[in-house]
Amino acid sequence: MTKTFFISKSAFIKGLQCLKALYFYKNNYKDRDIPSAELLKRFQIGIDFGLLALNFFPNGYDCTPKNKFPSSIAASAKDVAKILHNLDNVTLYEASFLANPLLSILDILVKKNNLLFAYEVKSSVIVSSTYIYDAAFQYYVMTLAGFQPDKFFIVHLKNTSLDINNISFDEIAFTEITKQVIDLQDFIKNKVEKMITMLQTNICPNIEQGNHCTIPYQCDFYTICNKLLKDNASTNS
Repeated sequence: MTKTFFISKSAFIKGLQCLKALYFYKNNYKDRDIPSAELLKRFQIGIDFGLLALNFFPNGYDCTPKNKFPSSIAASAKDVAKILHNLDNVTLYEASFLANPLLSILDILVKKNNLLFAYEVKSSVIVSSTYIYDAAFQYYVMTLAGFQPDKFFIVHLKNTSLDINNISFDEIAFTEITKQVIDLQDFIKNKVEKMITMLQTNICPNIEQGNHCTIPYQCDFYTICNKLLKDNASTNS
């Protein structure tokens, strides 16, 4: 029986950094390293800024899936599709787009004059390449689901010294990255196909540790990966 799984934007970014990390993410999630206090703080800042950003896109529908079960996510994606088909001007928060096994849950989507404007919110000053890959993946999934964005933006901070809980509209940047994400579509397709193949075979990739363990993010499966490598070395010695 084929294993059921989703590749979300977070899973895609993890697999882009290392296919082995994606394998652990899907098969050994409980074995992940305990996040540091600093990392948890950064996560919370991201959550706080994401909630604050909704104030600049008022009167939207909260489309967050009720839970992480596949049935709930599929139902949410159907609801989003129904709303977009039936309403001409609407704002959606956490809109799900599903093109099995690919899943995109977009921070903010605005439909206006029959055009779709996609927004990803990042609590950063710099629009990093990782953010663009993230957006390109979401563009790819939304397109497969039948809702190709007309424009894609990263919503981010203009200054790192800002109080995350007290930010005005003038202190937020809206950087359009539509061309960048379109140019990456073939790259995304290729990477997605490799991830799907790996997860379907469910065989842990044979990848040594290296710089990719910390760039662009510290891998949260470093300990279990290191243990596996040592066990394999002992077995083969």
